[in-house]
Amino acid sequence: MNLLKIFLAIIVLLTASNSVKAQKIPVLSEINCPVSQNDLLLSGKLFASAPPILLRVFNEDSEYAVLQLGKRKGSLYLYFKIFTDNVCVKQEQPLELYFKNGDMYILKNSFSVNCDGTAVMELTGADIKKLNANTINSIKFYTLKRDYEFSPSAVDNENFKHYLNCLKVYKIRKKS
Repeated sequence: MNLLKIFLAIIVLLTASNSVKAQKIPVLSEINCPVSQNDLLLSGKLFASAPPILLRVFNEDSEYAVLQLGKRKGSLYLYFKIFTDNVCVKQEQPLELYFKNGDMYILKNSFSVNCDGTAVMELTGADIKKLNANTINSIKFYTLKRDYEFSPSAVDNENFKHYLNCLKVYKIRKKS
């Protein structure tokens, strides 16, 4: 009888350990995440970034912007830069995202005033949830002199969501 109880206890333990393994969060290498981190510092802190997504200004042939996701100190950031000279961006300048379902979502620039065409938005949990749940149809960015519009492709949207999810689980490694 004792042998039967021991045998049942072992089966229960093995079953329980298998269910815990099944609930484990996948390692970055298992979900093929292209996140990179080097020993460079951003404002004195280590950071990681996903590959940039290149966007062409709507109805323009030679004006581009880059959208890139990054992580620093546990926070996710969306970096947006227009590659045109003298594009001045104010702090709190909105980046409007229009989704395929018709909704509009606004992210505000938290980076200081500049004429480099650079905007940085720190993403909250609600922002990440909204971005993951929707497909971006167009992006509008307003600057002091001109308004810019971008239309991300289906591949851009897929990559954006993949990079967002990769950075969510990525742990910033200590400087070696």
